[in-house]
Amino acid sequence: MNEGNSSKPMAYPKKGSLNWIIYKIPLLLWRMGFGPYLSHPNRGGKRMLLITTRGRKSKLPRHTMVSRIDFDRKNYAVSGWWLRSDWIKNIHADPLITVQVGLKTYAAHARRVVDLEEFRSVARSLFDSGGDSHFEDWLDTLEIAYTLDDLIDKKDRVYFIGFDPVDMEGPAPLTADLIWIWAVVISILLGLVFFFL
Repeated sequence: MNEGNSSKPMAYPKKGSLNWIIYKIPLLLWRMGFGPYLSHPNRGGKRMLLITTRGRKSKLPRHTMVSRIDFDRKNYAVSGWWLRSDWIKNIHADPLITVQVGLKTYAAHARRVVDLEEFRSVARSLFDSGGDSHFEDWLDTLEIAYTLDDLIDKKDRVYFIGFDPVDMEGPAPLTADLIWIWAVVISILLGLVFFFL
């Protein structure tokens, strides 16, 4: 499998690097109470959802924001870094996950899309939506032209993951456990206003 040219824009970020930190910011915002806005289709978050996997070694909940694709009233995601992504490795160890999108939370069985017709439909939905801000760079890294046909021809380079809802309990979802920060920020701002009056 071609995992892309590491010198191109979508190289896998090293832990602790600036890019790695930037990719973690949406999780921090979710914990601060912005979750429904980050993933709600009618509130500006059409292209993201949050998944919780179980760590393949720790068995603890691991949270990841991923690019979202909608097709046939189901959620899909694409792994930007193929098998290198921790969430993909976790899914291989345990496909039972929790999905959070908008105000909805559900357990799902995560699976790689291998059926050609389903792959074609998900790819078409991705192109129709315009993808996320990294879409063209991601295709370039995989040496895929910015066309639906080329993406389908090189489907072995792409990991579309489907989330099939199940009637089970998945890993614990991410909560807004840092919402208290807003009380601190407002208190500081009010203090500054009174100080300078």
